[in-house]
Amino acid sequence: MSNTQKKNVPELRFPGFEGEWEEKKLGEFCEFNNGINAKKEQYGMGRKFINVLDILNNNFITYESIIGKVSVPENVEKNNKVEFGDLVFLRSSETREDVGLCNVYLDKNYALYGGFIIRGKKVSDYNPIFLKEALNIPKKRYEIGSAAGGSTRFNVSQDILRKINVKFPSIKEQQKIGDLFSKLDRQIELEEQKLELLKQQKKGYMQKIFSQELRFKDENGNDYPEWESKSIQEIFENKGGTALETEFNFDGNYKVISIGSYSINSTYNDQNIRVNKNKKTEKYILSKGDLAMVLNDKTKDGKIIGRSIFIDKDNQYIYNQRTERLIPFAENDNKFLWFLMNTDLIRNKIKGMMQGATQVYINYSSIKLISIQLPLLEEQQKIRGFLEVLSGITTEQLHKIDQLKERKKAFLQKMFI
Repeated sequence: MSNTQKKNVPELRFPGFEGEWEEKKLGEFCEFNNGINAKKEQYGMGRKFINVLDILNNNFITYESIIGKVSVPENVEKNNKVEFGDLVFLRSSETREDVGLCNVYLDKNYALYGGFIIRGKKVSDYNPIFLKEALNIPKKRYEIGSAAGGSTRFNVSQDILRKINVKFPSIKEQQKIGDLFSKLDRQIELEEQKLELLKQQKKGYMQKIFSQELRFKDENGNDYPEWESKSIQEIFENKGGTALETEFNFDGNYKVISIGSYSINSTYNDQNIRVNKNKKTEKYILSKGDLAMVLNDKTKDGKIIGRSIFIDKDNQYIYNQRTERLIPFAENDNKFLWFLMNTDLIRNKIKGMMQGATQVYINYSSIKLISIQLPLLEEQQKIRGFLEVLSGITTEQLHKIDQLKERKKAFLQKMFI
């Protein structure tokens, strides 16, 4: 019988393995318990303990990779050990997409785990990487998320996890699959480390360039003139946005730029919100070379506030309220200004003017008075060209990582049931 005729067989399989996979409940392999809820003064010292970010930020968890620590009595520590091969799950999340997300602990040195985590203590033989991936394929994520209770915050229980059905091959086939995904994850991790190094290199160059520690020379090898101090209002014409929420749709001709459109890389994040051109919206169409600056932030740490998006095409974008349109004056290089406005040098000045508590904001009337050091147009163009090369290298590396992740995704779809 071919794989396509068999019910419990994956589409793609290693040579030498036959027979259908066997469906079993997760409770046959793990015993489940909730984690430690300690007092505030117990954190920051003692033994490392697994919490939400450790599950979200790692392909697998080791003792060294864990962020937090907690000091608890010996009996509490004894009952809350996470050991090699144990599973850990997000017990609670603001989204169904993340609740019940699974990771695995792969270290001989035991750790502890926090109250937002459910531990699956290994009580029967399985390959940890195989089982982690089997529980995180889209079908299982949907099953776990759908079973979660809650409205504003979603929760999974030990009982929900205990009853999850998983299809298992032999332990030898699990090992083969686990080894493959370990190698894929390691390859992705190494490329992500390269990306981080490239980002740090670019950041270092930008700091040196915009602090004028590193200067370019003209075609004759001579120094350019000293940079001139100008206020932002001397560099840009500005136009404020307006509330366009009543115009939002999903099939309009223009992409909307609003607070959720700004990434931490100062690039456009498409939320799939669109508008059509009409008498109300046409005033807010952006032109190629414009900058769109966000004046709000949903969080008090201000990761987004003051960031600018570079508009690379005409008649593609419309800006919403709490976004300021910045139109560079002709004597400047627009892309250079985008690099400059997103430096820590400028953003720290903007963040220093933030108002509000949980949702912070700033008025453009304050921003426009900020003083900036600006080189001549020719030096701006040289700086922009250099930074675009660095950005291109970073983008290529990011594309490489995306390809590896897509490759892993394809294997997951074909090698699990």
